[in-house]
Amino acid sequence: MSLPENSIKVRRSALGLTQQDVADRLGLTKSHVSHIEHGRRIVTDSQASVLAEMLGMPADLVLLSSGRLPKDVQGAIEADAAGVAAAIRARGQSHAISYPDAPLSAPTMAVCDELHHCYSDSDLPVVISASKATTSYRAHSYHTKVPPAAISPFIEAYSRPGDWVCDPFCGSGMTGVAALMAGRRALLSDLSPAAVHIARNYTTWCDPVALKSAFDEVEARVAPTMRWLYTALPTHEETIEYTTWSDVFVCSSCGEPIVYWDTASSLEGDRLRCPSCQASLRKGDLQWVGETPVQTQVSKGSNRIFSRAPTQGDLALIAEVDAAHIPYWIPEVSFGSDREMWRAGHRAMGIDHVHGFYSTRNLHALAALRHAIIETAQGRVREALFFAFTACVNRASKRYQWNAKRPTNVMTGTLYVSSLRYEWNVWSLFRRKFVDVLKYYKDFPRDAHTVEIFQHSATNLDCINSSSVDFVFMDPPFGSNIFYADSSLLWDSWLGTLTDQADEIVVNKHRPRNSGGKGIAEYGALMTSAFSEVGRILKPGGRSVLAFSNADDQVWSAVQDAISDAGLEVRAVHLLDKGQPSIKGVKGQLGKEHVTRLDLMLDLAHRRKPRQRKQIVPPDDFIEKSLEAAVSTGATRTDHIYSLVLRDALQADFAVTGITMPMIAKRLSKTSATSRKKAVAEYA
Repeated sequence: MSLPENSIKVRRSALGLTQQDVADRLGLTKSHVSHIEHGRRIVTDSQASVLAEMLGMPADLVLLSSGRLPKDVQGAIEADAAGVAAAIRARGQSHAISYPDAPLSAPTMAVCDELHHCYSDSDLPVVISASKATTSYRAHSYHTKVPPAAISPFIEAYSRPGDWVCDPFCGSGMTGVAALMAGRRALLSDLSPAAVHIARNYTTWCDPVALKSAFDEVEARVAPTMRWLYTALPTHEETIEYTTWSDVFVCSSCGEPIVYWDTASSLEGDRLRCPSCQASLRKGDLQWVGETPVQTQVSKGSNRIFSRAPTQGDLALIAEVDAAHIPYWIPEVSFGSDREMWRAGHRAMGIDHVHGFYSTRNLHALAALRHAIIETAQGRVREALFFAFTACVNRASKRYQWNAKRPTNVMTGTLYVSSLRYEWNVWSLFRRKFVDVLKYYKDFPRDAHTVEIFQHSATNLDCINSSSVDFVFMDPPFGSNIFYADSSLLWDSWLGTLTDQADEIVVNKHRPRNSGGKGIAEYGALMTSAFSEVGRILKPGGRSVLAFSNADDQVWSAVQDAISDAGLEVRAVHLLDKGQPSIKGVKGQLGKEHVTRLDLMLDLAHRRKPRQRKQIVPPDDFIEKSLEAAVSTGATRTDHIYSLVLRDALQADFAVTGITMPMIAKRLSKTSATSRKKAVAEYA
């Protein structure tokens, strides 16, 4: 959509200014101003600067409205100025950051020193507890993170200072953080561009002074755009901090619109009542027809935020921004039924591209901010600014679900768009996140070893020499728990490179096989390839730890087979308690899903004994004793007891087929009933 030729006129009128007021300020005739407002006369640089300040508009939009291209794209054919500006910037800015696909330096094959690497794990606790409340969590979110404190005990047990640690599923890079804390060198790789980007910035120092200087320059560049986007007329005193939006449906009974906000407080399960005809309607059956702002939170002269209903000025600003062309690069990535996380609700809302996850205002703000970062910074400083930028792109989207008490965070592991959602001020998000990033680099250990980060599939680590790594930590995808390629889609899109879904190790639920979907067999084969590579790069006597969690015995069986087929065996199993549970963990605790909040950490090594042709299912008395032992530890939650029983079976090298949370719950219920009958009999 091109910029309306009278946008300058609309802005002038909203401010209560006449053409003569503008003419006097510019030193032009009233007629000349009229021609400028209708795109028939271009403005000079000095005139554009005065108009931008006078009207509170970004200078780029003033230039485009008068038929001129911005300064950084001059020399192009000026047919459709706005479109040409965006196209030229797209060619140069779609890939603002790139990362290597192999380490710049890597360990060489070691001379056999098996005795040196046969460490004892007897001092490692059965349960590893680690908190998420660290700066490593605050700087940038990720779908799943094993806290560095949970990885450190294994690094210290199975390697020495200066040794090489590897993580082929590095995610956010927490293994690298733990390695730095322990004085080790690390190799981190991942299939996901977003993961590589996040891991790189978590494990590589950036000069805080240079970073703060670049931030100040970015702020100066984008300030006019941010003021325009988040300041409603006629006043310039209030800054819009965030706006609450509501879905609008059409009543299937009377045909009148239903603003979901007006009915949310009186929901009856999944049903709502039409305010017009009082019909009781199932929300899932209603037709989505649009969205509307219902509440605005603004700040005025301080950090204090207060709430009010949207004003005519708020609505006029939204309409003005919606009509304006975005003269910067934006991700043109399609989003359709070929994606695992696509739902019919996305189609109903018109979300068929990544940019559909954003309001026009926030899409414009993110594009302008990204452009300013690229124009301002190079090298490591640009990467660090992008680190703060990508930390905002999910929160700036329509995925930020409204909360009755206070804004919390975006739900990870899903691309769900709630019927009530926030539209945050992008600059406020970026400024706060930059403070976290700057603090992280100020506290970063300057004497740390180098961490090599590169983009590579875990199924083929040909860039790492055989028998060269001392310790490997792995936290691979947990079957169908999280689809990382889709969960990272917004991050990947703004970085300009997408995850290759063909190599993603997942079990698909919705994506059909003819579109690249994978079942248990494909998942197991890919896991086998990944584990085989781990076995290849490990030194003789080296150890690997696999962090894994799933409540599906078929997935666990596939993992067991993959470990064995790769020439590895389980030496010990530990439990990981990360404290605050994830959304899925909460659902598991509430009994809404069969999900455990605990991860198992399998201690793996090269196999010492021949592989059994077929693993033996644990006998009934083994399960019974394991249950009794679990209960004797004080465990009360079904998911906790399930994890303990599963640990015992894995450690004893039994097949885990048939060990499920429903089975454990049934056995516990049966045991409780027997105990109650016994107690009654003894009392009688």
